[in-house]
Amino acid sequence: MSSAISYLTGGFLVSLLVSLNMTWHQRLPGLLGPVLIAVCLAGLVACRIYTAKNQPHWQDPREV
Repeated sequence: MSSAISYLTGGFLVSLLVSLNMTWHQRLPGLLGPVLIAVCLAGLVACRIYTAKNQPHWQDPREV
């Protein structure tokens, strides 16, 4: 499952970079660029929250 999240995170990151590049060079019409950027950022944040929530929490035995 962690590899799937890694691929999703990478996909959202690449999509974000492509959207930023196309918006910067004004190849996306109207509000499509900012909407795509917002969707990509939301996807990145969702992947990050998911990994932070489901990451195993290791307890140091010396702290018990």
